Amino acid sequence: MKRRQFLQSSLAAYWASSLGLSLAGLSDLALAQPKKNEAAPGKWPATNKPFILVFLRGGADTLSLLSPLDDPDFIAARPPEMRIKLEGFNTTPVMASGVGGKTPLYWHPNAQPLAKLFEASRLTPWVAVGITDETRSHFEAQEIMERGVSSLQQLSDSYGWMARQLQQEAKGQSAKSILPLFAGNNNLPAVLQGDDAVLAARDLSYGISFPGGPAGLRALQALCAQEASHPASGLMRITADTIDAVNQAIPKEAQTNKVIPYASAGQTPYPNSDPAVGLRSVARLIQAKVGLQYASVDHLGWDTHEYQNGKIDYLIRDLSNALLAFDDDMKAQQQPYTLVVMTEFGRRLRTNRSNGTDHGHGGVALVLGDGIQGGKVMGNWPGLGTGQLDRGVDLAVTTDYREVLKKAIAS
Repeated sequence: MKRRQFLQSSLAAYWASSLGLSLAGLSDLALAQPKKNEAAPGKWPATNKPFILVFLRGGADTLSLLSPLDDPDFIAARPPEMRIKLEGFNTTPVMASGVGGKTPLYWHPNAQPLAKLFEASRLTPWVAVGITDETRSHFEAQEIMERGVSSLQQLSDSYGWMARQLQQEAKGQSAKSILPLFAGNNNLPAVLQGDDAVLAARDLSYGISFPGGPAGLRALQALCAQEASHPASGLMRITADTIDAVNQAIPKEAQTNKVIPYASAGQTPYPNSDPAVGLRSVARLIQAKVGLQYASVDHLGWDTHEYQNGKIDYLIRDLSNALLAFDDDMKAQQQPYTLVVMTEFGRRLRTNRSNGTDHGHGGVALVLGDGIQGGKVMGNWPGLGTGQLDRGVDLAVTTDYREVLKKAIAS
């Protein structure tokens, strides 16, 4: 097989499988360009510290994460088995401003790590956050949020908002980071689409593995250099060089040159579950000082149409423990950061016949880190009365998700 045939038929497939990138995503990553004759979205503020997005995919029932347990409309809509019980836990509510004054909201028992972060002024919840589009489609709502737009009808470009942000912030800068964009997943999310300086890898405990080791990587770099004019060669070379540089930056044992497994600098260990594994990889890159600016980590499984209570208990547990471990790690490293937790939409106020909840509208966003207004509830609670609900069934959206992102980035 000729070198060019190898590059065309094998190289792209290899990188797609080994780095968790789909071939379609790889193509978009290399070739995405802004559309012509369409207004670009307004410029968002620039970040001055690592910004991490944790995306709860599936539509999280944030009315269980942070519950209005005293609200008579909530009590009427959800039977006792679908309402959280707080016996034996800290029952001090957080107070949300909105219709009728202050509304007490209670953390889920498995969210006690989040309550701890809130009390330490390291976390703030934003209530009734979401998209203004009325879609209840996972795919459409996620695409809207990851593109940083209000609708998919008039897309200003083909970029995810993180890639667009990086492009805007890089203008006029001569220095280029080794790895400014990263996904702590096995797939490249749409929020990072549009830039070639990006990698997706769920677990970096032992660096980025490569078949054939360093020798195989060197061979690939040499092959790309020889076939520099081939359309696939440029992206493959950039990716290979980035992997090489990241692996060089990760600490190794002096005698064996083996990667030292990542250990938190804090006292709280990372759970071996999502989203903690991805956040641990983000922490490894921050510690390695590769110039990480934006990262995205997915947390799957929030589409709780049936048997919600058993599922959401462990989802909230894993999320809460992961966020506490990451914050403890960053504080111990004296590393400022900002992290935002979002979901594409909330879920219905009323439960269905399968002890689950269906697709809703408004949800809750969480903002963690340094420079934020921690220890207080942001946003406007709209109430759960029939006349206050969106379409008469869902928590209404009173804060556009982009407002939360912009303020968090600027914090």
